[in-house]
Amino acid sequence: AGTLHGIRAKCSGTVLRTNLTSGTMLVQPGQQVEAGQGLIGTARAERDGTLIFAPAAGTVTAQFEWSDTRQVLLKEDVLQRSGAVSVEYELLLFGHHFALPAACTRTYRVTAFGHTFSLPAAPASEHAAVILRHFQPEVPLLGLALPCSVEETCRYVQQPETLHRTEAQAAALARLQSLQALKETFPDAEIVARKEDCTTSGDALDYTVTYTIVADI
Repeated sequence: AGTLHGIRAKCSGTVLRTNLTSGTMLVQPGQQVEAGQGLIGTARAERDGTLIFAPAAGTVTAQFEWSDTRQVLLKEDVLQRSGAVSVEYELLLFGHHFALPAACTRTYRVTAFGHTFSLPAAPASEHAAVILRHFQPEVPLLGLALPCSVEETCRYVQQPETLHRTEAQAAALARLQSLQALKETFPDAEIVARKEDCTTSGDALDYTVTYTIVADI
């Protein structure tokens, strides 16, 4: 396995260690490399100096800095489930759809300290989160599947609400988003140091972070 076009650095950094599987290693530990610089070539020299082709494969681990910026709203309009659920069933038989009459609406109640509170049901169906589920009925006792299926449609009613975050919560969310982005870019990253800065402007928190990491480039 390997690439036919050589392996180039995804970013600049200082090489710490190398591991060559195939091809020719073009860098060595302690060397400073730039983004786009060749790390592993596709030519290998024989004992007599003859160059032959070999796919480039291996790793070059380097230490470098990776920066990211995020903005998180301190006040944000979101959709939250109200607790009301409407369920509809439809029979699918020989390519035809038949609506079953036993559609129902479920509501939820919260019991706390001896008191029961009904959760409000927002009527705005356009905000409903829809979940579809299919199942095939079976004959009781025999366990035989009938030549039909039932489609269940659950609509979880949602209503607009304003979500408020503290600066600490916003910073924690931004930090999590940056870490997720880092792991997506460099899955094997080892964090050596972190420097971050948070500033608030209006209803938003601006987050800037610089990680010093060790990873395969």
